[in-house]
Amino acid sequence: MAHCSAVAADTKVETPEGSMTIRAVAGQAIAVLTKTDTGRHLFRLMKNVEKAADQEPVLRITLENGLSFRVGLEQILFKHGMVETRAADLAAGITLESAFHFPVGHQYKDARGNGCTSTGAWQVKSVEPAGNAEVYRLNVNQTGTFFLSAGVLCKADGN
Repeated sequence: MAHCSAVAADTKVETPEGSMTIRAVAGQAIAVLTKTDTGRHLFRLMKNVEKAADQEPVLRITLENGLSFRVGLEQILFKHGMVETRAADLAAGITLESAFHFPVGHQYKDARGNGCTSTGAWQVKSVEPAGNAEVYRLNVNQTGTFFLSAGVLCKADGN
């Protein structure tokens, strides 16, 4: 089976206990924030969290909100509208499906006081090589997706 999840050991996922690195939950079955086909956000069991590789090339993806995360080139993320894309195919300006954002069209000020209009998703600010890292794969019951603590929706391996 091909693996679509490749999350760097230091990347955090959202659990009911708060943000936890993927390395910290390896070998455990733990609830993780996910999204259903109907768009509901809820927690489902993340299981089979295991090391996929000791040293795999990873990318650092930085979002417009200033948060960043590291994943393998083959990690599947969801562009706004639930369109699957590989991390290696991301570029600045692409919007990603997100857990935490203002509704579309909402006017707000960013941390610097600049006026902004929400797109209902997080825009990628930059995608940069981030060396090699230990990466993990995982499964998520029922939905097959999980949110990183940066608020971005990713695809897990098949269940």
